[in-house]
Amino acid sequence: MTIGVTTIRNVTRTVKEEAWRRAEALGLPFFRREGTLDDMISTFRLEGLLVYGKDLPYYYAGRGEYHYHFGTAVLRKEQMKQGHEDRLCRLLPEKEGLSVLDATFGQGGDSLTMSWFLGNWGHVTALEKSRALYEIGQAAIASFRDPKDKELTEALRRITLIHGDFLSFLREVGPKSFDVIYFDPMFKAPVKRRENNMEGFRRAASYDSLTEEALELARKAAGMRIIVKERPFSRLFSTGFFRFVDRRRGQSTAYGVIDV
Repeated sequence: MTIGVTTIRNVTRTVKEEAWRRAEALGLPFFRREGTLDDMISTFRLEGLLVYGKDLPYYYAGRGEYHYHFGTAVLRKEQMKQGHEDRLCRLLPEKEGLSVLDATFGQGGDSLTMSWFLGNWGHVTALEKSRALYEIGQAAIASFRDPKDKELTEALRRITLIHGDFLSFLREVGPKSFDVIYFDPMFKAPVKRRENNMEGFRRAASYDSLTEEALELARKAAGMRIIVKERPFSRLFSTGFFRFVDRRRGQSTAYGVIDV
């Protein structure tokens, strides 16, 4: 099964043509909108649909849908402005012009938070394997705008998003291509799944595992540090790669650090 591309009802010819062009660029089938999205998924045996309209494209997967939003980056930015540390940003080395590779873009919250934190003193490049999440993220970087939060809008514009998987990408890049490489793979044991209402996003996401091979490749491609976000009980943290793991009581996630 694959995903397809379609439009909302009653769209202009311009929107239809843009959706068709994006489908072709992504290597996905385009379907003229007919009936409900659920009917189309059933008829064409699809996992889900990228839906284009007047606003940003979104992903529809029957039991859930995913629209781009700033998410927790808003709260994290405000907390840092009030003088509180962000668990991820505090692990970034202090260096002018710091280059960060977020190898698992997903919803983009970590990329956005780091981009705001670095400002014009660094740059975030991100990878996303999922065609749906890449397309939604790229559209957001190009045109999403929150008039109430110009700082995060500007930080979003500074992110460079690349469509690809981290294993293939790391095999191709040269030594020390980025100062920091960050991984936040999709958890197989999701955090508060029902409360977070993440079904649409989880259906669109890639579930590539972070392997020892990937960490070895990252050690060659990173000039200063590798940071991994995982569940505190993850077996990955017992591999011997990590200098330390930031586990905190009451926190459902942990950050492991490898210095290179």
